[in-house]
Amino acid sequence: MNDLKRIKTLAEAALSSMRERLVPPTPENFQVWFHYHADSYGDLTRLIDGLLRDKAAFDQRRNDELYARFFGGEIQNATLNAAASTEKILQEVLSQIGLANQDAASYAGFLRETASKLEGGVSAQTLPALLSGLFAETKRIQERNEALESRLLNSSEEMSILRRDLETMQRDAQTDGLTGIANRKRFDMEMRRVLREAEETGQPMCLIMLDIDHFKKFNDLYGHQMGDQVLKLVARTMKDCVRAGDLPARFGGEEFSVVLPNAGLAEAADIADRIRRTIASRRIVRRDSKVELGGITLCAGVALWQMGESVSGLIERADEALYVAKRSGRNRVITEEQVRDPDAIKM
Repeated sequence: MNDLKRIKTLAEAALSSMRERLVPPTPENFQVWFHYHADSYGDLTRLIDGLLRDKAAFDQRRNDELYARFFGGEIQNATLNAAASTEKILQEVLSQIGLANQDAASYAGFLRETASKLEGGVSAQTLPALLSGLFAETKRIQERNEALESRLLNSSEEMSILRRDLETMQRDAQTDGLTGIANRKRFDMEMRRVLREAEETGQPMCLIMLDIDHFKKFNDLYGHQMGDQVLKLVARTMKDCVRAGDLPARFGGEEFSVVLPNAGLAEAADIADRIRRTIASRRIVRRDSKVELGGITLCAGVALWQMGESVSGLIERADEALYVAKRSGRNRVITEEQVRDPDAIKM
């Protein structure tokens, strides 16, 4: 099949799969399904095969997650480059193995020929030359095998380096450069994943949105370097206070978030308050002069995901609770229940 015909066949198969599963015909979704049918990426193929076996729905959230995971900018380019490098390494190894097979066949033929001559009888004059040829051929095959072994070892090391580079690229692309915790991209991916699992399992999940009180004033008064130190402090505190499996992330600016799978509202509120109390107990000190600048506080809004709710809907409700916390005096945690019942808020 020529390239044009193959591309046409793959495109038709992709569009057919999308129609069958009610996947909107966007360029992003088409890219996912085209490469699925082309079997371009083993991980993508295995993931979609598993979803098809489970009869999973390909809703907008799942479609966006598939595209972001396999075709997301820098990671996509790194993956394509790694795939090209891997193919090159494999071609070299296969070439070496092919030569080794040829050498083995040649050596086997040489041994048969030598054995035939020995069986037919050789004179004392021709025996040394025959043995010398046997030793030389054996040495040549041994050297070629050693070269192949060395190339295979080098190839294994090159593949390990490629894998580490890809893992580093993926980690860096999903990490906030200043604070070292998850960035907005990772947050969005985790929210889609956790919400999908909550829909499938019926387990609860919560979202905490946090914002540093009077951060702009602190930044203007003490400078951006001290402001950066505050952001790092909040990130470290969040990491120390959340459970294993929770995802603390920098949402943007001085706003942070925590994704809490399998957590009810009360437990999530406790975690948010633990973060709040820990931050309030810390003192900010200039590293150069050791001068204490005082403390900082933050507010948090907590919302429990409702069945069928979108990511943006949950963020909006947690943000609303955060806004109420800010308006109610700062340095406090407000849940969605308190938003619905203002009398429950202690001023």
